[in-house]
Amino acid sequence: MTEQVLIEFQLLGLHLQEPMALITNWMMSFFCLFAFVKLRNNADFDVIWWKRFFFVFTISAFFGGLGHLFFQYFDKPGKFPNWITGILAGYCAGRAVTAHVKNEILKKRLEISLIAKGFILLTLSLALRQFIFVAIDAIITYVFFCGILAYQIYKKGVVEMKHLFIGTLICLPSAFIFLLKINPHTWFNKDDASHILMLFCLISFYTGASKLAKKNALESQKIS
Repeated sequence: MTEQVLIEFQLLGLHLQEPMALITNWMMSFFCLFAFVKLRNNADFDVIWWKRFFFVFTISAFFGGLGHLFFQYFDKPGKFPNWITGILAGYCAGRAVTAHVKNEILKKRLEISLIAKGFILLTLSLALRQFIFVAIDAIITYVFFCGILAYQIYKKGVVEMKHLFIGTLICLPSAFIFLLKINPHTWFNKDDASHILMLFCLISFYTGASKLAKKNALESQKIS
């Protein structure tokens, strides 16, 4: 393992840095755009939230890459668009999962907790200019809602939820990589490793969402 060393370079007279962060962020962004386009014609309530998730994540990862690239010009405020939309994307993922909760009282409480958690942690991150609060929000959202809650829903018969659980397991090591500052290589640091794991997590999430869309379409045909 190596200490994280910022890769700085010049292009067209601009002083830029972290090219790998740009690449890995944009890999996530382009995949999420693909996922959004593939799901765009579905109008089912749970799939709508997945469409919103992929759309917002497209924007979040796009600006995330730029925030790293132009850090010398905009400093941490240049990353705020990524932080804000990142927490908003987590909210959309949480709502997509709670759409399958049958108990209306529990569902309402979970939805309120999503809003409160996101608002508090986003306020802290912007006020203190610390990404750690965004990371905490992501860990809570994906581990609890897309992991634990999705697994409980899967056991109740919504088999598509297993892909959310699998995606969460894939992404889980990224929390330790980031928090423990594990940098495999100068050209592949903790941020890059986390982004690649998140990309595979997103692929698994999309698999689950697309299967839900297909199942809903088949059920609609049976009813009609």
